[in-house]
Amino acid sequence: MYWLVHWPAGISGNPGDPSDDYWRYLSPDTVVDRNSVWLRSINTDSAKDLTVTVATYDVGEREVVDRETNTTTTEQYAKNVTTKEHNVTINRGWAMEEIPLGQSDGRDQVAVWVETDQGNPSDELRWTFEHESVATTQELPFSSWGGLLRWSMVIFMLPLGVGGVVSLAGSKKLIDRAGKGIGWGYGVWTAIFALVGAMIVASFWGNIASLVVDYPWVMVLYILLFLFALMVETFEQHTKTVRFEQDELARATTPADEEGVDVLGSRERTLTVIDRPDEPMMVASDGLLAFLSRVATGSAAKLRTVDPGHDDADIHGETDSWKDPLRCQAAVKEGNVDMRAYVHPLSQSVVDYKPEGWEFSLPELKDREDYGQLATRVGATLVGAYIASQLFAGFGAAAVFVLGVGWIGLRPREAYARVWAAPAHYRSARATALHLAEETDNAETIEQEREQRIRSEITTEKEKMDAVDKRDGTLVDEMFSIDEDEDDLPGSGGVPGGDD
Repeated sequence: MYWLVHWPAGISGNPGDPSDDYWRYLSPDTVVDRNSVWLRSINTDSAKDLTVTVATYDVGEREVVDRETNTTTTEQYAKNVTTKEHNVTINRGWAMEEIPLGQSDGRDQVAVWVETDQGNPSDELRWTFEHESVATTQELPFSSWGGLLRWSMVIFMLPLGVGGVVSLAGSKKLIDRAGKGIGWGYGVWTAIFALVGAMIVASFWGNIASLVVDYPWVMVLYILLFLFALMVETFEQHTKTVRFEQDELARATTPADEEGVDVLGSRERTLTVIDRPDEPMMVASDGLLAFLSRVATGSAAKLRTVDPGHDDADIHGETDSWKDPLRCQAAVKEGNVDMRAYVHPLSQSVVDYKPEGWEFSLPELKDREDYGQLATRVGATLVGAYIASQLFAGFGAAAVFVLGVGWIGLRPREAYARVWAAPAHYRSARATALHLAEETDNAETIEQEREQRIRSEITTEKEKMDAVDKRDGTLVDEMFSIDEDEDDLPGSGGVPGGDD
């Protein structure tokens, strides 16, 4: 009882290991890509010595004339036959012995048979299959340490050095244009390249092996792509994470039983802001498509300050001039953000933001030149898809066609970011209200605290009445009753105001 098995070439499997489950049976349509097969048997007797013959041949055709019928037929026959014998010993139990096939430069036809005790080929113990060595079984192009060093310098060290400098310069230029990297971080990029590399190698092992053996610098290119992605994430500058906060105000009763305003809830949104010197602030989002859109347009969404109550404001609340949208802000020294900015409580949204990206639309056809460009792109797409179908079958044609459609109709999407910033003294008012609340809590009663403040600061009866009225007024309510010149107050941080 004998059978012939093989281990397909790949990143998994341990050829010759009886406990490895990646082996496969041999059949006439099997293509063996390793340089050995294994003869397995269950031997219940003593050890047996066998002679196994491996014959390699090509299939030819010839015409044969039948003299009786005077007809000519075409039959196949084996030509260029080479044989090699191997002596193996089948031990008792679950036996397995390796049968070498040798190195094949192309696809060879192979026949393997076991000779009987009388020295004749067995009619039953015979297998036929095809053999094509995987590229990684080829001999190395060097036979000494000197050859290894020279080969490594030319294939790895020199391309890595030149490619590293090019990647460094290219990543810095991309960041200068886009303002911000893709934003996925080192861990995500490492996982992406590791997963994609493992999937490609596992799915297309034979083709990948041939590519790497014939063009070993492909591995250097893969490493450089990985380093380039990390460089793009590393050289990001002038960016900060800003949390925009908006208080929801409601009518409430003050400690003096007067009508006032209180904060019953809040809304917030965290965005990445590009704050370059002498440039307006811009908002950028994470993601590959957003990054490519910024590279194509050279800009992100400009963060505009709106003032819906201004006489010259448009339907979006924008005016002819822009001011610092973060003029009421505070640095965060410990936390998940770099800064927080206060939004006007009457704003309908925290930040009106449409991120950058892509949208599909056919180009405008106004004159003959537009029609010519469209026809040229459509023709180039069809020709490229046809050539790809001849070279790479259906998948290559589909990929080229999708890229061509994107080339024809994809356009960078216009991005915008608008915020109605809180008045410049909003932050100070919040802090002052907190301070007064603490003083009130320290007094035994509200009236006692009020009397102490009035007696220590005011002498006349009229000043007393004015001070009491001012004290009972709600700070936040007074703050939003400012005159029209409030927006011209100097900012407390960020980019100074100016004209577009």
